[in-house]
Amino acid sequence: MPLIEEALDIRIAEFLPLRAKMQTTLERDMDFFYKVRTKEGEQLILHIEFQTKSDAEMLYRAAEYHGMALRRKRIPIKHVVVYLGKGIPKMQTQLPDTQVFTGFHLINVHNLDVSQLLASQVPEVILLAILARFPKKQTEVVLRYIVQRLRLVCHNPSELSRYLSQLFILARLRKLDVITAKIIKDMPITYNIETDYLYQQGMEKGLEKGMEKGMEKGMEKERLHYKEEKRESARKMLLAGIKAAQVADFLGLTEKEVIQIAEELRIS
Repeated sequence: MPLIEEALDIRIAEFLPLRAKMQTTLERDMDFFYKVRTKEGEQLILHIEFQTKSDAEMLYRAAEYHGMALRRKRIPIKHVVVYLGKGIPKMQTQLPDTQVFTGFHLINVHNLDVSQLLASQVPEVILLAILARFPKKQTEVVLRYIVQRLRLVCHNPSELSRYLSQLFILARLRKLDVITAKIIKDMPITYNIETDYLYQQGMEKGLEKGMEKGMEKGMEKERLHYKEEKRESARKMLLAGIKAAQVADFLGLTEKEVIQIAEELRIS
């Protein structure tokens, strides 16, 4: 959604899912639907409807016909309604500009800035980093950092587990499911707060204190792992030839910390 909002320059307050499949039943065939050629040599579809009554739906029926015919014929289409009734028809004849289809916005995730995606606080945006463009030699580094960022922004283990499942699905699109599964399995992210004794006691008694202590314990454990994993990612990036300043900016470390890690690598 954040990417859609940016592309369309809108801000979405709420949305309601509609049926994915739209079944359309036309009440009747078009009155007159011919392919014609003008004297100037232009080819087009001519659609004519005859109405004895003013039909408030006529404009939208014509728009529906237009979409279906354009998909089949792919040449210009002209629509004409001949009114046979009495008086002045009250039918709307032109769609408002906001309802006219002129094309669609294209978001090519592969061309998005991987650093910008990883810097987001929105899990769904962070996930898209696996589909963005980055050097092949940085694949493992990027994947590890995606997992680290998800752990940082997710509010609980259940939420983290859900996004990791989505990450694995997206990894298949880039044929990175094997290495992604290995990284998820190897990284210490399996701490389950729901099995914590204090958490269970707090839930059973309806007290928040026990749950808070259990969460603090888990979060502290996560912070220690997260810090070490950032250092490990820095080592891999340095070995891949990435400059210290870029590593620091990418991982959110100070340049001094990265230089220290680089010096440790030289000693070893």
